[in-house]
Amino acid sequence: MLSLRRLAQSCFTNKRHISALYITGDKANENYVTLQPYLDFAGTFRDRATLEQSIASRGLDIKLETVLQKYQQYQTHHEQLQRLHEERDLISKQLKSGVKEGKEEEQLKTLRERGKALRNEVKAIKLKLYPIEDDFIHDFLQLPNRLHAQCPPKDQLKLIYRHGVPEKNRQITCHLEHTELLHFIDNNRYYLLEQAAHFDINAMQALTNYLVTRGDFIPTSNPDFVRCVLLEANATPLAHYHLVKEEHLQNKLNVAYLTGGGAFESFLGAMTKLCVYPSVLPLKYVACGRSYNREEGKLYGPTASLYTATQTNAVQSFVATLKAEEAEEQMEQLLNLAIDFYKALDVPFRVTYSPADSLTPSETLRASLEVYAPSLKRYITVGRISNYGNFVSKRILFSSRREKHYDFLHLVGGPLLYTTKLIGALIELGVDLKTCQLLGKPSSQQMTQQQKDLQEFKDLFK
Repeated sequence: MLSLRRLAQSCFTNKRHISALYITGDKANENYVTLQPYLDFAGTFRDRATLEQSIASRGLDIKLETVLQKYQQYQTHHEQLQRLHEERDLISKQLKSGVKEGKEEEQLKTLRERGKALRNEVKAIKLKLYPIEDDFIHDFLQLPNRLHAQCPPKDQLKLIYRHGVPEKNRQITCHLEHTELLHFIDNNRYYLLEQAAHFDINAMQALTNYLVTRGDFIPTSNPDFVRCVLLEANATPLAHYHLVKEEHLQNKLNVAYLTGGGAFESFLGAMTKLCVYPSVLPLKYVACGRSYNREEGKLYGPTASLYTATQTNAVQSFVATLKAEEAEEQMEQLLNLAIDFYKALDVPFRVTYSPADSLTPSETLRASLEVYAPSLKRYITVGRISNYGNFVSKRILFSSRREKHYDFLHLVGGPLLYTTKLIGALIELGVDLKTCQLLGKPSSQQMTQQQKDLQEFKDLFK
């Protein structure tokens, strides 16, 4: 059994030696199996050229030929084990029928001896198969999703929309100098003041309200902590989030991470092993909450600022569809809603498709929402929308039932807004946060109705 120290060290590497997502039988006594993912070997290896291209474009250190060799070895032992199981079943049936038919004791004894021999052979094969299975499945789970045709190659961006042009001769003041709006200590400690604090909440609520009223999204609330098994299912690098120290942990492989309710992974727990009817699709959810990400800030240089802060408020979207074409349509509609929201701010922003090497292994395509940051003299990502295909659904068993057939759903989603980064950019762009127009901000009539609904809810507990 892994010690907590060794586990913590292994969790901060992209490649784990023991997986919480797939646990072989020899480890089942120490760790219970939380989830048994659907491993589509045939589908994954069907188009080898496309898979190799996805690996190379992402810059991953994976040798597909080695994985295929391990697969052949795994398959050989697995087929051998299957033949033994089939023979044992046959022996068992022959014994039952022999007893009923009153066959000679010598014949029954021979069958029993053969059954015992097969049982020992099965045990021996399993002992040989466990390390082979563990080694192969570990590598198989590292294989990435296939890239979308629209995904640009390594180190290239694809511009798909732009609004406004940055002013070149405008005097630049870093947002950290506006101490009346911000008290910044370091990436983990900062305090928004006055109108910046109001905008932080108002922007998050306005975008959520806009998605609900114009996009028919269902508002929901997600947990701030996500188990390791779900991060692995989403192929999220574990170094992106903070490991939570827990006492008396029963399953020491399936540790918890602090992600925030505004993270895509926080949706996955509710969707795991869920089967829905096609009539309810597409499923469209939106959640606003915290987002804690260790890696986001590394993209914007060594100087600590709101652009590199670990914690932010976020508006997270989640869409599930039956077909790949429907997922693409939903991604386009979601992008249009986000573009309308940022256009109302009337600041220089753009939408780009991110290069393959910046995607996580589960993403097939990512559209980044970027606002111009004058102090950095470049655009920064304040939101993104990703297409995951059915890659994640296969791992969490999220499906739709069609008669006797089950289809794994195609997922689209991502944080449409990181409020902290947007506030930093707006301050530098000279936007008055007090008078800033927010598309989707509830009217006075809606706010009155919300207050009435809240009061009715409180009255239930009197």
